[in-house]
Amino acid sequence: MIEERVRTLVRFIGATKLAETTAITERQRWQTVATNRKVKARIEDLEELLRVFPQYELWLLKGDVDPARGQVAPGYEEADAKLAAPSAG
Repeated sequence: MIEERVRTLVRFIGATKLAETTAITERQRWQTVATNRKVKARIEDLEELLRVFPQYELWLLKGDVDPARGQVAPGYEEADAKLAAPSAG
């Protein structure tokens, strides 16, 4: 569901960073989106996430990733980097 992915992305990025990098400058709004399931995410919230973080568009809207086209999910880059690193052992 799109709304749950919005909440996941907001928690991943963080309310403070979102308030600093989007047109929605109220940190509390982002915190509410992340934690209060009684409050619906607005279309404006989604639009700002897509504008500032276009690499998450496919994942936000459909739940899919396409790394070859730069479309990833939150945490994908970190997980991919760990897999590519030589293991110690």
